[in-house]
Amino acid sequence: MKQGGIVKKLWTATALLVLLTLGIATLTQLWLLQKTYYRQQVDRLLEGARGAADAIATDNGTEAVYLQLEGLAGSLQATVFLLNTEGQIIHSTSGSGWGRGMMHGMGMGPRGFGHGMREQFAQVDMDEILAGRPVIYRGHHPMFNTEVITVAAPIEKDGSVMGAVVVNTPLQPIDANLRALQGVSIYSLLFGLLLAALFSWFLSRSLSKPLLQMQEVAKSMAQGDYSKRVRISRDDEIGWLAESLNTLSRELEEKISLLRRVDETRRDFVARVSHELRTPLTIIQGNAEALLDRVVEDPAKQREYLNNILEETLRLRRLANELLDLRKIETGEVDLYKERVDAVSLFTGVVQRMQGLAAEREIHLRLETPQQAVIVEADTDRLGQILINLIENALRFSPAGGEVLVKLMEGKNEIIAEVRDNGPGIPEDEQKFIWDKFYKVDKSRSRSVSGTGLGLAIVKHLVELHGGAVTLFSKPGQGTTFRFTIPK
Repeated sequence: MKQGGIVKKLWTATALLVLLTLGIATLTQLWLLQKTYYRQQVDRLLEGARGAADAIATDNGTEAVYLQLEGLAGSLQATVFLLNTEGQIIHSTSGSGWGRGMMHGMGMGPRGFGHGMREQFAQVDMDEILAGRPVIYRGHHPMFNTEVITVAAPIEKDGSVMGAVVVNTPLQPIDANLRALQGVSIYSLLFGLLLAALFSWFLSRSLSKPLLQMQEVAKSMAQGDYSKRVRISRDDEIGWLAESLNTLSRELEEKISLLRRVDETRRDFVARVSHELRTPLTIIQGNAEALLDRVVEDPAKQREYLNNILEETLRLRRLANELLDLRKIETGEVDLYKERVDAVSLFTGVVQRMQGLAAEREIHLRLETPQQAVIVEADTDRLGQILINLIENALRFSPAGGEVLVKLMEGKNEIIAEVRDNGPGIPEDEQKFIWDKFYKVDKSRSRSVSGTGLGLAIVKHLVELHGGAVTLFSKPGQGTTFRFTIPK
């Protein structure tokens, strides 16, 4: 998307909208202005003519009548005629140079009388006047030979019409004033269009900027880069859209990262399983081939080879069982069969079963429990499996002559168990990895004391399935303590 494209489109659309709106408004204003202005001028002339007609009707003095008409002509800057009932001009006066020049050309003085002028006032309908109604005419007048506005007001006295007062004013000055007013409206329109164009330009850039940023972010997402974000500085629909895009980008980045970690874990898992399988299979194959080829004739040596095959077979079986258990746990296929069980009895039974392995490795295995029963709702087999895995791990890494302590404590709402050894401990930078599948702290240890690397991962999952938590406390050279809690 080119930056100029959306900016120009938004600016053009906004400018055209403003042009259309202001254009219609200005044309309407010009029409109303013209109509209103002419109506005001006609009302002004008609009001003056009526005022003069009323004054003439109440004053019979000829001089006073003339003065009244001259005052009207002066105030309106118009030419005023006094007509009789026959439509003949019996008096005329003018308050403007235009009117006086016209009257002089017709041989009339400021108070001159004319005869035979009725046909010159064909625009004044005397029938309407005699009926007591005013007459308004706008257009070309042959007497003045120009465009004029003519109004005539009847002079009424005692219910009868005595004549009419006719006021004439040229349209040219009125049109000039009107054009000046219309010019102001047009200039206002042009100025408004200029401001609107500038405003719409800045508005279009303001609206397009986050859209362009969103386009760049979306393009980066399509190319696999989910780290870019839209800078949000507005709280409106565009800002909400930008926030949604940022949320989408952030969630996609997290999910892609998770998928990558899952893929790495899968590949690492396959590699570690392959490694764990390769060594015992190699030992089994080597010992079996030696026996088949009769390389070893000594019965004691043959028995040793057979014991090696058996030990590695048992190791493979244990690995397969633990892999199946871990898969079921991770996929949620393990159902806990909880029941009320005495944790003291369960711990005592497990420790007794592990005494043989401890004695074989010359390690003292000790148990500390409360004197009274500690009842907890748990899956007996899975709770025993947790304890067995932790004890086996402690025995595996404790030196000959060392001690492993199993301790059971009762909390208010949970049981607390600890398995403590006095082995070499775990470096702090490796403690966060011990819950990973196949992770081994000391990779240089002999196979006689190394496990599959799955026991602690199983422990963590089973404890969490019970709603508990497992933690680790260890310092190099000071042994290791695993503590887990199970809600009662």
